[in-house]
Amino acid sequence: MSSSNAGAHGAAASGAGRRAAQVQLQAELASDDDWNRFLNRDGLLVVDVYTEWCGPCLGMVGNLKKIKVEIGGDDLHLAVAKADTIDCLKRFRNRSEPTWMFIAAGQLVNVVFGADAPRIARTIEEELRNEQLVKKGERERPKRAPHELTPPEQEVADMREKLTKERKAREAEAREVARRERREARAARLEVFFSDVCAALVMPHAQKHLRKVADALEPYGVVIADKCPLVVGRQGARLLGAEDEEMSSEAVAAVLAERPALALLLKKLPDKEGDVISLSRCALFGDGNEQTEGPQKKYPCQELRADNLPGLYVPRDRHQRAAALDLLFPKMVSALVEAPMPPEPPHVALVFGAWQRRAVLSAAQRCPTLLLRYGFFADGNLQEPRLLCKTVEQYEERLEKDYCETIVLMVAVGVADPALVEPDAPVPDGPPEELLTLGPLHVSADAVIGEQECARFFPPGYNEPDVKPKPKSKKKKKKRHETKDELEDDGKDAVVETVEEDGEANGEDDGGREVEDIGEGDGEIEGEDAEEEAEEDDAFVADKATSPPPAIV
Repeated sequence: MSSSNAGAHGAAASGAGRRAAQVQLQAELASDDDWNRFLNRDGLLVVDVYTEWCGPCLGMVGNLKKIKVEIGGDDLHLAVAKADTIDCLKRFRNRSEPTWMFIAAGQLVNVVFGADAPRIARTIEEELRNEQLVKKGERERPKRAPHELTPPEQEVADMREKLTKERKAREAEAREVARRERREARAARLEVFFSDVCAALVMPHAQKHLRKVADALEPYGVVIADKCPLVVGRQGARLLGAEDEEMSSEAVAAVLAERPALALLLKKLPDKEGDVISLSRCALFGDGNEQTEGPQKKYPCQELRADNLPGLYVPRDRHQRAAALDLLFPKMVSALVEAPMPPEPPHVALVFGAWQRRAVLSAAQRCPTLLLRYGFFADGNLQEPRLLCKTVEQYEERLEKDYCETIVLMVAVGVADPALVEPDAPVPDGPPEELLTLGPLHVSADAVIGEQECARFFPPGYNEPDVKPKPKSKKKKKKRHETKDELEDDGKDAVVETVEEDGEANGEDDGGREVEDIGEGDGEIEGEDAEEEAEEDDAFVADKATSPPPAIV
């Protein structure tokens, strides 16, 4: 081998050795085992914690390696750790801010947030000096496991918890206000048709005492106008439980889900004064009756109670009556009143760049029950959004796309009525992580603000299909045929069409020339009819060329 080849080979080997040494300067931790092995090293450990969708801080790699070579040596060890797959680092997941952990002897000694190179360098130098003092016995190392919060982190966590509680309180208050408004609107709507009737329910074990119920109602001028057996089901039982606490037990729900109960329609007689709800409650529950001396009277609600289960359910007010009528007599109600619209769950608006549409919609498909609506808009203006189209298919058909165009999602962050949800059903508490990891341009601060923002992006009637106006058909121009006498009276020259014996028009004059029409303007319609037609044509052209998309009602 020549000396030149040997020198080249030696240089290549030297370069490969330097590259290998550089790789070893920073370990990569992607599992709990990798993490635990790394913690066993001696000296100061500096870990760059990152999430998969964001990645480690590449801008600091050169500075950290320089610090290790110049002042750290074997007492400083560098690593990058993926928080998504290491259980100890779960509190750092879904964060885009760089996070630096400083660990020594398995104890967390410091945490720095952000890519502040001078600050990180100063912190490394300070913690290296502290480690030297600890080894000399002149300083005591803090006792804090890596999964525990540092004092600054604890302050941030406490502030976030406070803000979260305030947010949930605002959302709960708004949800309760919306619930009261819905109940009041429904009660007022049904009261127009059902002011003298009230729905009630006899539990399965008490149906044999129906006569006792009728006898108790008779002195108060209330009769049983209709009755029908009905399996209420668990959902119906939860609705009754939300209206009356006595009906909210799991035992009541189990009975109503398995056995048929008896739905009653109570009606007040015309000659009886008072409210049917008050009269029924007074007869069956004793509400409003004055207590008298002597033995206490037993009412049917007490007599029909068995095994700690109520025997009767009668609404207490007009709101409960409306809910009971919708649940127990839906056919009767729907014959006169439209069905109530299901309430929307609390929701927020998430704004992404339109270029992310495929990734956003793919992530939304993994949580389809949470995606309520979506659309494409001209930009990210939250106050005056300009709708481009409502579906991704329509957006793909657009020939020109702008970088500032956005896709906006209306995402549920809770349930409309927690009382009606299955006990073990998952309840969303904020936007899904699948969407947050894509880095939205904007997320509503809470469900109260989200409802206001979504109302601007998705006004009422947004889901209704757009009706495209049909083009107006132009009036056909009819040829005017006048006789010779009429033309002579007007003093005009004209050509009179001749008709052959077989009844067909030959369309030629005596000179063999084809005649299209007669009159002035080469056959165009004259007078007011022509002006009206011209105006209609102009309006149609203007609407087709310059009018905005159909208004959303």
